[in-house]
Amino acid sequence: MKKFASILFSGSLVLSSLVLHGCASRPSSENNEPIPLLHQEQTKTILVVPPINASTSSEASNYYLTTIARPLSNHGYYVIPIEVTSQMLQEAGIIDGSQIKEIPQQKYRDLFGADAVLFVKITEWDTSYFLVAANVRVSLEFELISTKSNEILWNYKDSVIVDTSGGNGDLLSMVISTAINTANTDYVPIAMQVNNSALRSMPLGPYRMQELTEESVVNK
Repeated sequence: MKKFASILFSGSLVLSSLVLHGCASRPSSENNEPIPLLHQEQTKTILVVPPINASTSSEASNYYLTTIARPLSNHGYYVIPIEVTSQMLQEAGIIDGSQIKEIPQQKYRDLFGADAVLFVKITEWDTSYFLVAANVRVSLEFELISTKSNEILWNYKDSVIVDTSGGNGDLLSMVISTAINTANTDYVPIAMQVNNSALRSMPLGPYRMQELTEESVVNK
């Protein structure tokens, strides 16, 4: 772990000398549509790092990390085991994704074999409460950065708001109902909704595309 931390530290020292690649001309498919940079770089393996938590909830990062691996895998990418990488990063003193952004991304290609690093910023993981009206909001910002070129391969931001108001009735029962509904609302399924919405804008990964190709061949 000392060696791992030393490598990361040395990466931060050379940050100032990092030369970012310019935007190369994008190849096109047969129908002249630009090929997504994800496909152009043949991105297969994604490293998910600890989220950048800008919300009011200190527990948001830990809860969120339980929601992202499966949908990414289902979308056709290999996700480096999050529990293992999170532990390694924590032992190196890295607990927030913003720290990783300060280090050349190629370090994570060398250490983990990742083609890209996924940064997630939690901007809201909060409850808005107004006596008889309340809602729970989860807002996320996604940024996938190449470990080859340091280019942004994909980004997206979205939020889901769940109304937890108490409904109709006398004032006291509405207040109680709103409080109970809000307290019992689980943030994790809401975060999963945001993930699913976001990934619809992300090009399918190679493993999912391979599955679809194999399915089409079988169905012919």
